This record gives sequence, C-alpha cells and structure tokens, in this order.
Amino acid sequence: MKSRSLESLPEDLARRIRLAFVPPHLRALVQNLPSRLELRARLSRVPGPGDVVACQLLKLATLGRGIAISEVEAVDGPTELTVTGGDRSRVLRGDDLSRSLDATVHRLLVELLDANAFVAALDAFASRSAKLDALQTLTSHMLRAEDLDQALFTMLSGISSGFGLGFHRVALFQYDEQRGGFVGTRAIGPLDESEAHRIWEAIELEEKTLDAILSDYTKRNVDARFEQHVQTVTLAPHDPRDEVQQALDAPQPQRFASGAIVHRELRALAPAREFVLAAIRSHGKVRGLLFADDRYGDERVSDDRLAFVGFFIDQMALVWENLSLLRRVEREARYDALTGVFTRRAFEERLNEEQARSSRTGSSCGLLVIDVDRFKEINDTQGHAAGDAVLRALGAVLKRDLRTHDVVGRLGGDEFVVLLPGASSVESTAVARRIGGSARAQGVSLSIGGACWPQDCPNPADLLAIADARLYQAKRAGRGRSSFGAEASAFDD
Repeated sequence: MKSRSLESLPEDLARRIRLAFVPPHLRALVQNLPSRLELRARLSRVPGPGDVVACQLLKLATLGRGIAISEVEAVDGPTELTVTGGDRSRVLRGDDLSRSLDATVHRLLVELLDANAFVAALDAFASRSAKLDALQTLTSHMLRAEDLDQALFTMLSGISSGFGLGFHRVALFQYDEQRGGFVGTRAIGPLDESEAHRIWEAIELEEKTLDAILSDYTKRNVDARFEQHVQTVTLAPHDPRDEVQQALDAPQPQRFASGAIVHRELRALAPAREFVLAAIRSHGKVRGLLFADDRYGDERVSDDRLAFVGFFIDQMALVWENLSLLRRVEREARYDALTGVFTRRAFEERLNEEQARSSRTGSSCGLLVIDVDRFKEINDTQGHAAGDAVLRALGAVLKRDLRTHDVVGRLGGDEFVVLLPGASSVESTAVARRIGGSARAQGVSLSIGGACWPQDCPNPADLLAIADARLYQAKRAGRGRSSFGAEASAFDD
C-alpha cells in the first residue's frame, strides 16, 4: 500500500526508520536547503545491505522541511529510492545505497541542486555562522562584565551591531513591580537619520571589529539621546490585543506592523514599519522586554533574523539569571539577613582598609562596640521572635543615625560594631549618645564602648580591643550608657 507517511508500513519497517541515527549536521544541512526535495521509497520487507542508508534518508524526511515523502510502500523486492529536485531525479538502489549517509546526501545535493541553489545555501550557512560567532563573542563579553548593567548593555550592542543582528535601534525595558510595568532602562541606536549615517560611516571607515564596537559601547562612546528618550517610556499591558500583552503571552519573539499599533506607549518610540517585541524570561519569570527595529532602512524584519532574536534573548536571559544569582549570593555573604548591616567578615575587610588608610594619611578614626542589654532575658522570657525584632530595630537605628560613609557590622548575636572614619573622640562620643538615645526611644537599652585613633592608641589595629574592653566597663557601670575611658556616662547625662 502506497502512502505519504510511515503509518502504512509494517510496524517492523516503521520502527527501523524511527530508530535510524541521523547526525545533527546532516539534519541542519537538509533542513536549510533552499528548495525542497521529494522522496519516493520502495522499502524491502527483508533487510538488505543498503537498507540502513535508506532508513536514514526516510528518517531525514520525517525531521524537517528539506525532504518530503511523496510516496512510501513496503515491497517484496529490493529497496529503491527516487529523490527529485525540480526537474531532476536520482534513483538509488543496490550499490548506490552502500555508501555512507554523508556521501549519499552530498552526491544527491550535487546532482539535484543547481549552482544558484548551492550559492543560496552557502550564503544562508555563512549568515548563520556569523551570527553564532557574534553570539559567542557577546556571551564571552557578558560573562566578563563587572555587573549586570554592563552585561545587558553588551548584549544590546551585539543585537544592534552589523556583526550581530544589525538592528538600527534596540531598547531594554526592565520590569518594575511598583509601577506594574516595564520601564525603559537601556537603549542603543541613533535618534535621527543623520546620526544613523554618521555611525555607519564611522564603523566602515575605521573598519571596527565587534570587539572594538563593544569596547565603545562599554565606555559609552555613543550617542545617548535615544536611550534618554527610552527612559521616559514605560510599557504595561492594557488590553489582551495590545502588542505588549501579545509579546508576554508568546514563547518566541513577536513581529508587529506599526501601521496599526494598539499599545499607545509604544507609539512614543516611533517604530519602523515592522518591529520586534520579545519577552526575556528565565525560570518562568519575565525579567524584561526587548524592542528592536530598523528605523532607517527598509524597515522589514526577516523570518531568519526574527528566529535569531530568540537565540540572543535566551543567552541574555541565561547570563541575566546567573549574574543576578551571583549578586544575590554576594549580598548575602556581605550583609546580615536579619539587620541589613555588614556581616562580620565584610566589616573586618572594611575595617582593615580604613585602618590602613588612617595610618597612611594620619586621619583620625573612631570605633564603637555596641551590645543590647539583657538580650538573653528577652529571648528567654519573650521568645526569639521578640529578640529578632529588637535586633531589626537596632539595625534600622544604626543605618538611620549614621553618616553614609560610616561602616556598621554585626559581630554576632546582639553585638554590633560601628567604624567612624575621620571622627575625633568628641564626635565619636556624640555619635554613641545619639545611637543610645534613638535605641532607647525604640524600647531598646544599649551599652556602648568607644575608642579613637590616635588619641587612645598608637596603632589603629588596637581600636577594636580597646572599644570592646570599654563596652564591659559601661555594662559594669549599670548598662544603658557609653564608655570612652575615664568613666561611663548615661545617654541622657
């Protein structure tokens, strides 16, 4: 029985075809042929030497658009395949099927495709190869970026570069939960046609490589007027029919025509006749929207380029997720989760830096060690939740009452430490009194020990030990007070 599908074949023959292995490069080659080939197959019920290649060719025909099965049937005689391209045909039987699949496919393409088709196929592969090379370069630059902002800007520069996807304008809108929409943050591209031509001429005359272009963008040696305009735009879905909602609902980048834009804020970008809008997702979470168009050319977006936008965005989402995770891990390592101040390790790093700077410049430096009075009793009588609330309140007081360049850390438990760069003994004492008074207003009693270099010690490295000893002097004097050496004084004295 003749058919266009494998369903008409006996189960054992259909299974042999489905199990046939086809190398990935041949799948890609056949799927990207400039014109489709037709395959007519008479497959022997009794396996023979050439049936392996025959099954592989049939498997190729089931995988993509390059080869289509026009007819297939099981026969009692020898296997015979007829492959047709345009007005040319090639019959394969016997020794023709004894070669490898690579050799068989190559021979078919040479015999069935004309020179123009070969050039078109070569051009398509060269274009894809160039884009993949650009994507590899961009990914490498993104992974070397110092922060997320620089990494995302690098990817935008690749999407707009002629070495990448060559869009004239590209803009990134990041989701802002408070605004309930996507806020314009980064953009690359000229604001007008004269600027567009100036950029293109400079690139061609200077023969800039992709690395050089990325370096320019990283240093922001570009016209920022389009970016400034984008930063005034917020895209939020208003209607199931609008372009933003469609982009959010679609798994792939979407191409739209500007002649009938539904979303009013999009009109502020003055899109080209065709433009792309794509959601950037990682782990099911939408992180942003990408806008791209060719404002100063033929203004159309090909299917091939639209597909590559998806590849670039997937890579952007992956690096975005990785850098966000790294930033979160680094923050958790540097900041105490309960109080929001530096962890002990992070504080000690800053303490060493400031002590070295003080020794080098001779500038004064104050240090406070702070302890919550009777904290164990709070935990024992009111519970650990109440103790945590006290620590959070103290963290808020410390961050509010100190200067921006002062450094606060949690040494552990209920003990905190404050570094006061450039502060004298008088200034350090005033800070201690202010902190103690603010905490008491929150219902928290503190004991504070303080020291100042160079008044209290010849070496800045001794500040912590001296302040810690004075903390216990304040506790012995009755708590709820600070000590800077001579005697402990209450915060309201």
